Amino acid sequence: MQPVITDPLTSSDHLEISAMVGDFTQRVFSSDRVRAAAAGAPGFDEPAWKQMVELGWSGLGVPAAAGGGELGVFVQCIVHRELGARLAPSPYLATAAFAATALDELADPELAGGLLAAIAGEATLLALVLGHGRGWSSAPSPLVTATRSGAGWVLDGAVPLVLDATRARRLIVVAAIDGRNWGLFGVEGAGVSRPVATVDSTRAFGDLLLRETPAVALHRDPFGRARIDALVDRLAVFLAAEMVGAAIACLNQTLDYLRTRRQFGRPIGSFQALKHRCADLAVGLTTAQELVFAAAETADTGDAAALALFAPLALARAGEALKRTSEEGIQLHGGVGFTDEFDIGRYYKRALADLEILSGPVTAYARMDAVRRGPA
Repeated sequence: MQPVITDPLTSSDHLEISAMVGDFTQRVFSSDRVRAAAAGAPGFDEPAWKQMVELGWSGLGVPAAAGGGELGVFVQCIVHRELGARLAPSPYLATAAFAATALDELADPELAGGLLAAIAGEATLLALVLGHGRGWSSAPSPLVTATRSGAGWVLDGAVPLVLDATRARRLIVVAAIDGRNWGLFGVEGAGVSRPVATVDSTRAFGDLLLRETPAVALHRDPFGRARIDALVDRLAVFLAAEMVGAAIACLNQTLDYLRTRRQFGRPIGSFQALKHRCADLAVGLTTAQELVFAAAETADTGDAAALALFAPLALARAGEALKRTSEEGIQLHGGVGFTDEFDIGRYYKRALADLEILSGPVTAYARMDAVRRGPA
């Protein structure tokens, strides 16, 4: 019983990277180690993170001028897929993907160079704060505002559920300057957030509160909302890759269980009804994974208009696939599916947490529809 999920990677280089990263994550992020890390500081295995930095993974997307590899979104998604498969308790998504991409896309290179270099080579933890709302959706009013104070800036506002906010050394904040313009600011991470417990202890979240908090401007010129949406397009691809990796691993674990669990003298995986359910999951996963890597390839071409369509679709399908696969996996495991003895329930918890990071499927589809309709 082995539904086939076609791997979109075709080049020898990409396959080699996938195998290398997969070997590392399987060895370093074993089930027992993930459980132990999650039981301590949520979402963080510090020794593993330092190893990833030493291997150069944290700087894969960082410009070469700042000491990074300057590799594309496609290659980075290969890493994210493998980390998602292991439910890795790592700051990689928040620091190496979200914060680094925001700095590269919105900041002035001279002002952000030191932070990007710290991401690439110093294991420095950063977190991205989107002060406009969540993902592509907007709050009724800006969540974070920036005000001139002497020669500098101060930030005010509150943002819930910021990924890795509580342990980040620096926060990279998108804040409103006035009714139309936005800026990117750096804030010291200490003392501005409180931890928030969620169902997924492999991710760390914090509620952010800023009250006349000193900030350093990282942008040269203010930018509009369109630049923020374009940034979210790129971030969505990274998150979708982790979701797809988690969903594939979840299905594989379910198949392994169905092969070994016996009823009426034979493996329950031989029952036709269960085969059909797993095959249906595999079809959805194959589609989601193809969309994720198509979006990654589009991002690397620089076609922002096409990415604005691909990215929300990839995120929506990946989120739906992970949630459905983990729900079905728990059911197919029977009563033991949600016990701590099995990892399958952890994938469902990861699905719930990941759906809160950027935008859920409804918002993602709305973004895609708005792009297709064009300006009103």
